[in-house]
Amino acid sequence: MAVAQERRGKKSTGAVPSPLFAAVVEQITAALPELGRAQAEEIVSAMSGRTCRGVHDHLDEYRDALVSGSSLAPPPVQRLTHSLAAAGFDRVRVPACHRCGRIRALVKVVEGGRVCGGCAGALAYAAAVGVCRECSRTKPLPAQGLCSACYARARNQTKEKTACASCGQLRLCRQSRADGRSLCDTCRPRPTASCALCGASSKIQARWPVGPVCANCYMQVRINPVPCSVCERPRALIGRVDGKPACGPCSGVETDYACSRCANPADSVAGGLCEQCAFDDQAADYFDALPATPHAQLSLLRDRLQSSGQPRAARSWLKHSASARLLPELVAGGQRITHEALDVACREPGRGDAIGYLRDVLVDAGVLPPRDEHTASVERRFAQIIGAHPRLAVLLHTYGYRSVLPRLRSRERPSTEYVADWAIARMVSAVDLLTWAHERSITLDRLAQDDVDQWLAEGTSTRHNVRDFLVWAAQDGRAQPLLVPHRDKPDPVGMVARSHWELLQQCLQDEALVLEARVAGALVLLYGQHVTRIVALRRDCLQHREGSSYLVLGEAPVLLPPPLAQLIAGLAAVENRDPVTGERVTSRWLFPNARNRMRHRSAASVTALLNAHGITIKPARASALMNAAMDLPPAELSAKLGIHLITAEQWRHLAARTWTAHLQNWSS
Repeated sequence: MAVAQERRGKKSTGAVPSPLFAAVVEQITAALPELGRAQAEEIVSAMSGRTCRGVHDHLDEYRDALVSGSSLAPPPVQRLTHSLAAAGFDRVRVPACHRCGRIRALVKVVEGGRVCGGCAGALAYAAAVGVCRECSRTKPLPAQGLCSACYARARNQTKEKTACASCGQLRLCRQSRADGRSLCDTCRPRPTASCALCGASSKIQARWPVGPVCANCYMQVRINPVPCSVCERPRALIGRVDGKPACGPCSGVETDYACSRCANPADSVAGGLCEQCAFDDQAADYFDALPATPHAQLSLLRDRLQSSGQPRAARSWLKHSASARLLPELVAGGQRITHEALDVACREPGRGDAIGYLRDVLVDAGVLPPRDEHTASVERRFAQIIGAHPRLAVLLHTYGYRSVLPRLRSRERPSTEYVADWAIARMVSAVDLLTWAHERSITLDRLAQDDVDQWLAEGTSTRHNVRDFLVWAAQDGRAQPLLVPHRDKPDPVGMVARSHWELLQQCLQDEALVLEARVAGALVLLYGQHVTRIVALRRDCLQHREGSSYLVLGEAPVLLPPPLAQLIAGLAAVENRDPVTGERVTSRWLFPNARNRMRHRSAASVTALLNAHGITIKPARASALMNAAMDLPPAELSAKLGIHLITAEQWRHLAARTWTAHLQNWSS
């Protein structure tokens, strides 16, 4: 009977068994000596029997529960700490959520403590990850095997859409309180007023001590905290004191928009946390869910994101980027992430861009070693070509991996898009010739000169690329010596001298031109550089010696005129934003890619930029190289401009013929 009475308890009469009553009073007074026994008895007498038993059992195991703030406290202890804190006992610490650190009712037990209702829902949401049965993407699945977007879409489809009384479109509408009309969310009227910060008449987002503010000013103040004029702490300044901007508490209101965990300014969309704390939680959820081996390997990426100084952008990448969503899939089996694993993943349709970006992020963070991506793209293309022609696989593999790729890897200069296209074109032409011969029952060792001539005559001039394959086949004893003439190339035609120098002066002096166009145009017009080499210039390409500036284009540095040296130095000093972390950084490239600072701009985009400003690449290069060839011997021209010695000699002969013809025309 006594046990039943103890379990039932009676809040109105305070009927609690005396042994339990006395024990709880002793526990509370032992933890808080400043609390008198009479006060403790009054507090305990207001408890039900079940609450009293819960407090007794927890304080018996955790004697400092009232002052430790541990999130392990059950609901009865939570209510007791709230009561004691409200009564003014400073040593009492109310338990905070184990996950978010906010003081709320802790409703769910997790590993390490209890969490609030919001965090319990977030953990349940993050735990239910799978393939959405509607869109087939790997995402959290909150209900019915659907991701949030598909679930909301399916739920809205069940609701009846009506025509909006304002815009007339068929949408989900609600009845307006003002006039009773059925309006959609876009057309529903909202109160407007003059914004206290910008003065514009707009819909009101919030009412602060400073006055009503619009949505734009609200967001700007929240994401750009500055020191308060009174307390000097960085805060969202929502009021004024003596005419100066001040934070909420200094302006006389409780709203301070401070992080509930670290007291730094809270983010506007992070649930009461600052950007860094919100990122720490999101990074923990993301990286701690990975298997042990990749988790350790990707610690460098986690450190890179955490130390970026731009947690908002890093959170956005983890949450929204396709490359960030792919990473857990790639390491789900517990294997280490490698270049080879990424190459395999690239073969799946629609993943090439995301995998390429993820590779750059991992290389930049130090997770993967850097590699020559142009050569790697050639290897991937070779594998595709060889896989598509199993009958020719042995021959093509021998040619590609024993002849073309070794020459590509042995280049002293970094590879470019042009070099990669050169290698792939030779493999493609070899496949075309062998396929043509197979259709006519001609084997490679029986291929005659007449067959080669016929095949060349039937196609375009690009078929002459097969010369490299046939030379290799003859040297390897797989075919008889066959002749493929070099393609006839017309002599390069330069620009009119006056136009050439006018464009060069425009690049050096016209500040209205885009800086990248001025630098790239000057390098083409003055030194005849290929655009593929210009975009591959690194930010540290300038050298300074004895008051002069030099640019490394070949083996020997080239002395730059001061105006061009200033332009290159100015372009090298331009800061970019990291697309992953959002921080201001300086890319290692002189012409960085706008969407991916880890890569340089494509040659095609710079060519289009120069064409838009009237600089045509071929005639501009021809004029520059012929002018240089008339002033420098071939050996020096080759060393300074980074062109082959034979090419330098050809430009020398062409310049001499052009000058001779000019003299003859002048004398006649």
